Amino acid sequence: MSTTPSLVGQVISGCEILEKTAEGGMGAVYRARHRALNRIVCVKILSPALSTDKKAVELFLTEARAIAELDHPNIVNVYNVGKEHGYYFIVMSFVEGQTLSAMLKKEKVLPVNRVLDLFDGVLQGLEAAHAKGIIHRDIKPSNILINPQGQAKVVDFGIAKKVNKTGTTKTSELAGTAYFIAPEQALGYNLDTRADLYSIGASLYYVLTGQFPYNGKNTIEIIQKHINNPVPNPTELRKDLPAWLGPAIQKLMSKNPDDRFQTAKETYLYFRKMRAEDQLRLKSGSAGKAIDLGGESPKLVVKEELKTTQTLRTQRMLYGHTTTSNTQPTVNSSLMPQLNEEMKQIKKSVKEPSRPQSVKPLAPTGLATNTQAAPGISSAFKRKLGSLILFLPLWAVFAAGIIYVFHALGAICSVYVSPAAGFIHNLLAPILSTAYVPQQMLFTGICIVVLALIFASSAIRAFAHSTTILLFLAVVSWLAGLFTPHVHFINIDQMAQFLFSPEYYLCYFVLALSWGISLCWTINRSLPQGLLASSLVIFSMGMAFASSSLSIPPNHQDIFFTVLFYASLFCGVCAIYYLVSRVNKDTILLPFLLMIAAVAGIWIYTVSGLVSSATNTLDVLISRVEVNRFSDVRSNNKNNNTDTSSNLQEVLEVTTPNAALKSIDNSNEFTNKPLEEVAEVLQGRIEKAAPNMLGEEMRAFFAHLLAPYYQGGKERLALGIWTFAMTFPIHNFNYNAQDNNAYFFLIALLYIFGLLSCAGTILMEEIV
Repeated sequence: MSTTPSLVGQVISGCEILEKTAEGGMGAVYRARHRALNRIVCVKILSPALSTDKKAVELFLTEARAIAELDHPNIVNVYNVGKEHGYYFIVMSFVEGQTLSAMLKKEKVLPVNRVLDLFDGVLQGLEAAHAKGIIHRDIKPSNILINPQGQAKVVDFGIAKKVNKTGTTKTSELAGTAYFIAPEQALGYNLDTRADLYSIGASLYYVLTGQFPYNGKNTIEIIQKHINNPVPNPTELRKDLPAWLGPAIQKLMSKNPDDRFQTAKETYLYFRKMRAEDQLRLKSGSAGKAIDLGGESPKLVVKEELKTTQTLRTQRMLYGHTTTSNTQPTVNSSLMPQLNEEMKQIKKSVKEPSRPQSVKPLAPTGLATNTQAAPGISSAFKRKLGSLILFLPLWAVFAAGIIYVFHALGAICSVYVSPAAGFIHNLLAPILSTAYVPQQMLFTGICIVVLALIFASSAIRAFAHSTTILLFLAVVSWLAGLFTPHVHFINIDQMAQFLFSPEYYLCYFVLALSWGISLCWTINRSLPQGLLASSLVIFSMGMAFASSSLSIPPNHQDIFFTVLFYASLFCGVCAIYYLVSRVNKDTILLPFLLMIAAVAGIWIYTVSGLVSSATNTLDVLISRVEVNRFSDVRSNNKNNNTDTSSNLQEVLEVTTPNAALKSIDNSNEFTNKPLEEVAEVLQGRIEKAAPNMLGEEMRAFFAHLLAPYYQGGKERLALGIWTFAMTFPIHNFNYNAQDNNAYFFLIALLYIFGLLSCAGTILMEEIV
């Protein structure tokens, strides 16, 4: 029996209800059209019978608060939450498709790989939720939606809980679904994120076998089996499962949480690894033959071929053709200048051996070579060892000093940072401020001296290839102090769980970019250096795409961005060509510019969807917000020397919302006012014009974006939108660095790879 009256045709929170899609004991779910955004959304309505039940309302709103903290492609998005016309509602993204349990009822048996693909997405979504301290507590096939593209999305966070500082949550009520509930959850013990992993294991068991792990006459009996009975083996019900999958599911369903996989990330990485090994075994054949990785003989053949080719090349250079024992060669005189020049270069690169102080008796011929070669090898080894002992600690101390002084300067300047202001504004605020805080000038002077020392250090050949890394280290340390001054500088707790988060992707991107730029600026690159630089170009482009990507996809509708994407790929290919080409191995500026163009193009393409989305939202706000605009009456009255005070109502024209910004050339109430003041006023008007459209934080954010429009028109608005979109991943990085300590992780990466770069330079090159 329906407990929620049909709302089809009504408007809730600006959403026109189109049809009811589902109904349960808590309320109903509707498909609706968001009028302002012109998109199909999902509106969840709490049953009116429960609207006076404080516990039911709290559970209902818990779901909205939980999902609102998350932004992940495998979790539904929340757009709005509140109460309107007596109904509690949640506006969420609408997912076309069906639940995993419905899919299983239709298809009966799902292919193993398809199931694992779906749960890979579910685990990634759970990883994002767990990173925010949110435990779902009701993972089951009916709470996993599958869209037409085959992507899984976790839904129904209605009984989700947030962990406390110890990483656990305590609850007195029994919540969850008996067939998939973790033992500690059923017993009311302290829970952590591993309870969801148990439910993942139970759900996998059900989806793969078509049977619940435990059955019983009633809920109590089923729960008792979860607590006491051994974990069943799914391979007994389905024989085509991979050998590793049954034990993995049993591990997920271990009674003791310590015996399970410890994180969602650990789980899906293990599944991916085992599936990759399965594929490798399939490709290598059922006989289990070892993969042929090559032997020594082919290497010797290549070396001999190379030697023969070099001999023929030399003969052609000297004589104009190849020679045989019966042919008297004739020197090609036109190539003699080139040959002489090459010989000079060879002589310069070969050091003349030092003469012995005294003449020693000659050893037998067979031993003479070995006796003379040994001291040379020992001398080179000692020289490089001495350089390592001298320069490596020096680099380590110098880099540590850079980190300290720039982090200290950033912490001093952090008082200028405003959470509501944009990234660029916060960067420039310490510089443009008219009054400086104590010690700011002192540390600024120290940092300028340190920068000069960084550039001077490039003259030391041991530091030549790590100068760029030192510069990046300085900038990152300053940003760490500026945006996260109160975060413990050395804190690696739970850092492993963020290794594959978008914020850490940005860390990998910065590392690859700094290393790649360093190799681009290397004169006379060797082939290994060129190949490494090429790999870094590819890696940095991929990380730029991953770290700047959002839940909003790139704008595929605009042909400009499509062309930009392929142009970026072309620039990347050209950069790789110049890095590995022997002819252009001394070219440094061109591959550097091509690399920057490729990375920048990928970045712009990836955030193009965010630009379009923000523009559409601002257009909606522009059409609703009312602004007082001064018309041309003022100038007419002034020219006629009339008393403008008597015509105040004519001079001050309150525009209609749609006309508010049509004639921005006319002065308005915001003309010549500080942008911060304009943003504060606009925030209140946005709340009045669109009360259910944006949350408090988003209202403040869009007010800051909209403020320049009233003083500069569409050009300034577009500039502000692009500035926001281009820097949003960095803003997101700064925001989340408070929790995941991403800045320290990036500093540690740069420091370690800087040390390796310095050591590699010493070992691979001659230090003079």
